[in-house]
Amino acid sequence: MSTKQASAFETIPVGTDVTWHYRSAIGHGTITGVHKHGTTADDTMYSIRQHDHHPGEPAIVHHYGKALTRVAK
Repeated sequence: MSTKQASAFETIPVGTDVTWHYRSAIGHGTITGVHKHGTTADDTMYSIRQHDHHPGEPAIVHHYGKALTRVAK
Protein backbone atom coordinates (compact mmCIF):
# COMPACT_ATOMS: atom_id res chain seq x y z
CA MET A 1 0.00 0.00 0.00
CA SER A 2 1.32 3.42 -0.94
CA THR A 3 1.56 6.19 1.64
CA LYS A 4 1.16 8.80 -1.10
CA GLN A 5 -2.42 10.08 -1.23
CA ALA A 6 -4.09 10.56 -4.62
CA SER A 7 -4.66 14.15 -5.66
CA ALA A 8 -8.18 15.45 -4.97
CA PHE A 9 -8.03 17.74 -8.03
CA GLU A 10 -6.93 17.56 -11.64
CA THR A 11 -3.85 19.46 -12.72
CA ILE A 12 -3.63 21.16 -16.10
CA PRO A 13 -2.69 18.32 -18.48
CA VAL A 14 0.76 18.08 -20.06
CA GLY A 15 0.57 19.33 -23.65
CA THR A 16 -2.00 22.05 -22.91
CA ASP A 17 -1.20 25.36 -24.63
CA VAL A 18 -1.42 28.33 -22.27
CA THR A 19 -0.77 32.07 -22.12
CA TRP A 20 0.16 34.32 -19.19
CA HIS A 21 0.75 38.01 -18.62
CA TYR A 22 4.37 39.05 -18.23
CA ARG A 23 5.05 42.72 -17.61
CA SER A 24 3.36 44.45 -20.57
CA ALA A 25 3.38 41.35 -22.82
CA ILE A 26 1.74 37.96 -23.01
CA GLY A 27 3.78 34.75 -22.87
CA HIS A 28 2.85 31.67 -24.88
CA GLY A 29 3.82 28.10 -24.11
CA THR A 30 2.92 24.47 -23.53
CA ILE A 31 2.62 22.72 -20.15
CA THR A 32 5.43 20.16 -19.76
CA GLY A 33 4.66 19.07 -16.21
CA VAL A 34 4.03 20.00 -12.59
CA HIS A 35 6.91 21.88 -10.95
CA LYS A 36 5.41 22.07 -7.45
CA HIS A 37 2.18 20.40 -6.34
CA GLY A 38 -0.27 22.62 -4.48
CA THR A 39 -3.70 21.98 -2.99
CA THR A 40 -5.66 23.14 -6.09
CA ALA A 41 -4.93 23.54 -9.80
CA ASP A 42 -4.65 27.30 -9.18
CA ASP A 43 -1.91 27.07 -6.52
CA THR A 44 0.01 24.30 -8.29
CA MET A 45 3.13 25.52 -10.12
CA TYR A 46 3.60 24.25 -13.67
CA SER A 47 6.64 23.93 -15.91
CA ILE A 48 5.97 25.55 -19.29
CA ARG A 49 8.06 25.45 -22.47
CA GLN A 50 7.92 28.97 -23.92
CA HIS A 51 7.06 29.25 -27.60
CA ASP A 52 8.53 32.69 -28.12
CA HIS A 53 11.31 33.21 -25.60
CA HIS A 54 14.01 35.73 -26.39
CA PRO A 55 17.79 35.24 -26.11
CA GLY A 56 18.78 35.24 -22.47
CA GLU A 57 15.36 34.04 -21.29
CA PRO A 58 14.90 30.45 -20.13
CA ALA A 59 13.15 28.03 -22.49
CA ILE A 60 11.26 26.55 -19.52
CA VAL A 61 9.47 28.84 -17.06
CA HIS A 62 7.35 28.14 -13.97
CA HIS A 63 3.96 29.72 -13.24
CA TYR A 64 1.10 29.03 -10.88
CA GLY A 65 -2.11 27.78 -12.46
CA LYS A 66 -4.02 30.93 -11.44
CA ALA A 67 -1.75 32.97 -13.75
CA LEU A 68 -2.40 30.72 -16.76
CA THR A 69 -5.11 30.89 -19.41
CA ARG A 70 -5.76 27.84 -21.58
CA VAL A 71 -5.59 28.49 -25.31
CA ALA A 72 -8.66 27.33 -27.23
CA LYS A 73 -7.78 25.23 -30.27
